[in-house]
This record gives sequence, structure tokens and C-alpha cells, in this order.
Amino acid sequence: MTNDYLPEDAVTFLTDFVGKEWTVRKLKGDASVRRYYRVFLPGGDTRMLAWYPTEVRSQLQQFVKAYDAVIPYGPIPEVIAYSKASVLQRDVGDRTLYDLLHDDRQEGIRLYRDAVKALVEFQQATADINPPFTADFFFNELEMTRRFYVEKLMGVAPERSEELVPLFRKLAETIARHPYVLCHRDYHGQNIHVFNGSLYVIDYQDLRMGPDTYDLASLLRDRGVARLLGDDKEIELVGYYSELRDDASLRGRYFQTLLQRSLKILGTFSKQPIERGKLHYLEFIPATIESVDRCLRELPEMAGLRRTFPLEFDLDAATARVKGMMGE
Repeated sequence: MTNDYLPEDAVTFLTDFVGKEWTVRKLKGDASVRRYYRVFLPGGDTRMLAWYPTEVRSQLQQFVKAYDAVIPYGPIPEVIAYSKASVLQRDVGDRTLYDLLHDDRQEGIRLYRDAVKALVEFQQATADINPPFTADFFFNELEMTRRFYVEKLMGVAPERSEELVPLFRKLAETIARHPYVLCHRDYHGQNIHVFNGSLYVIDYQDLRMGPDTYDLASLLRDRGVARLLGDDKEIELVGYYSELRDDASLRGRYFQTLLQRSLKILGTFSKQPIERGKLHYLEFIPATIESVDRCLRELPEMAGLRRTFPLEFDLDAATARVKGMMGE
């Protein structure tokens, strides 16, 4: 065995369950402090190992609870074994649905349709693991956007940005009145792996009850995927979701939820470079603004946002402003 990368407790755990003949390769992690490894077994089989540092081990129990709730309904990687610090799962490869759409648009669109169906199946699960979304939660996300995108990044005066508060409150309260279903919370193409022709959903431990179009908006718009799908395919997939849920009134709710998500994401994409110096997040802003604009064309009741919310974005100018904040 090779254990150059593994903490000692993970070495013991892995050896107990797969024997002594294994090697590992550390993988690129996500935004958390969890560590991920691919485990290579004799004969060519592989497994995935996640290791949780002490400060986040409560998240492992949360993950296990979410797994138990979803496994009868969702296409998720099988958990083989777990301890207080480690989880061993089936390996579903590195290829994501997002990657496939970039490489083969037609095949990607076909599988995005499968992902819509998988979402409806996922929603059949029941879980009381995390608190449901609330109007205050949605509003506070938008307040982060007002602070970091509107005021700090785009330079709108605080007294002017205050005009957005009642509009943000109205939007938050509106989507909090939508029908609620179980939400993955981060259901997008980079959290859906394609392995042996099947889809596998990962990173579902933050699931909670929320608006019935929340995950759909994430799937069809996050990370600029709509530029590849196109508006017509987006609406076609919204219609397919509507058919599966037997609800013809989804389209308006979809764009309301999408508007809140898109505005919130602008706050995230601004906060990361301003507070952490991660300038590459600024590159994601133009596609997100396109999403906001798309929603405003669908939602005349939110037209007031155009008068105050800054939709004209220049990447070079924004980069220069952030560098100025950093003293460069």
C-alpha cells in the first residue's frame, strides 16, 4: 500500500475494508476542507475515499443521513463503508455532465433531460436534516449581493442601493410562497457525473425543503450552461419538468426562482475576489447578468430592478477595482 497522502486514521480504515494492497492518488477538492482520494485496488478496480478533518466531522454524519434518505430514490454513488472520519464509495469517475455538454452538445442535451427526470425522482425522498429555505434566508443572500456586487464592486452609492431593499424583499417573499419540495441545493452539471452511460449525483448533503423550481434553475443556468443549451432548449426542459410534475404553471415560478439565484450568485462571484483575492470569479459574472436580464424580460412585475440594479458590467474595469481594493 501507499499512504503518502492519507492521514493515519484513514489508512487504518481503508486497510480494514479493502486489505493491504492498495494505492491512492489525492484528487482536487471542492470548496470545503474535506479531502478526496481515488483508491486503486488489485485487478484494476477503484474506489473513492473522502476524509473529514476534525473540525467538520459533524458533516460526515449529515452526509450519511442524507445518503440514507436519498438512496432509494436518487442515482447516487453507493456508500460501501464509513467511520467517524472517512467515507468509502463506489467510484463514478471524473467526467461530469457539464463537461459532456461542452464536448458533445447533442448528447449533453439528451442527458440533461435525463437529469431533469432524475431530479423529480430525487424529490420523492423525505429528509429532515437541514432547515428549510425561508424568505429571510433568501433576502439575506440578496443583501450580500447588494453589499458586495452593487456597492463594492460596481460602486453604487449606499443611499441609491437602498432602493433595492423592497424589491429584494418582495422577491424573497414571493419564492418562499412557492410549493416546496426536497432540494439538492447545488444541483448542476458539475455535481452530476456520467459513468458507463449513467448519471450519478454527488454533493447532496445540504439537501433541504425549498421552492419546487430551485434545483431546476440551478441545473439549467448555473455556470453559464444556458449559453450552450440555448433559450429554446432551456424552455423545452422547463416544459419537460412541468410535465413530469403535472404542473402547467411552473414557468413563472421558474424565472422568479432563477432571478433570486442569479442575483445571489452575483454576490458570491463578487465576494470571492474582494475578500479572498480569487479574481477568476469575476469571469463568471457576465453569464450571470445574462440570466438576470432573461428573468427580467419574463417578469414585468420585477421591472423596477432595471432602474437601480447595475447590469452593465465591464470585466477589465471590475478587475482593476478589485486590485485597487487589494492595494495592487
